[in-house]
Amino acid sequence: MINQFTEEALRGKSEQTIKTYVHAIKQFSEWLEGAGTDLNCYARSDVQQYIDFLVSRRKSAATINKIWNAIKKFSKWSNKENTIEDIAVVKPVDYKNEAPKALNRLEVNRLIREIDRNDNKRDMAIVQLLINCGIRLSELVFLDRSDIVLSDRKGEVKVRKGKGNKERSIPINKEARRALVKYLEERSDTEEPLFLSNRGNRISTRAVQYILEKQGFNVHALRHTFITSLVRNGQDISVIQSLSGHTSAEMVLRYSAPTEEDKQNAVEDLWLG
Repeated sequence: MINQFTEEALRGKSEQTIKTYVHAIKQFSEWLEGAGTDLNCYARSDVQQYIDFLVSRRKSAATINKIWNAIKKFSKWSNKENTIEDIAVVKPVDYKNEAPKALNRLEVNRLIREIDRNDNKRDMAIVQLLINCGIRLSELVFLDRSDIVLSDRKGEVKVRKGKGNKERSIPINKEARRALVKYLEERSDTEEPLFLSNRGNRISTRAVQYILEKQGFNVHALRHTFITSLVRNGQDISVIQSLSGHTSAEMVLRYSAPTEEDKQNAVEDLWLG
């Protein structure tokens, strides 16, 4: 049933969206089995109890709303719209009023320094590409060698599997070009994926997350850092949208919201000078 739902209701969605929805419905299905029913026979009370269960497990509002969106999609597809009427759901945080967590200059320098000390050319290329091109983790792992064009003075990465299956091209700056060249020079294989795991397969999202987690960072913070830097350097919103792959100007504007550090610094500096 889930396979049929995926084929019929999620056609054209990005691979990451499909993965998120399928995981959510599988988790819901397992909970329903424990409650004595299944995906064919659940009622509105089951949906409300499941949402309440997620709240009791201290799931974040953002996570609960992702799951809720998946259940709504599935319920509409399976002609069970009555099961999603008047469900009380945790109100998500208004992300437009919160700046995503970005790294400061000292944190960026520390991350690059630690990766450099390990002398792992692949990891350095990954970090430089993430922080200087702002691509999503899911986009990074799907890159092939043919998606990278490099020369002495310029470079470009073509993102073929962006969110919503939209393609975009991003210029590669000097540091990222250097890291990619060094990495590709040590590759003696003919495999098409740009980044390979230690076993010689296309690298997984989990493996990339682990590279950053070892240094105490979240991989998504690198993308946030890229976009935040563009915003604070006064770049035009249309340029930032083109580079980041954001279709909404509102999503870009949230990066200009003040962080807790900004507010703290403003108060500390109030009577200085």
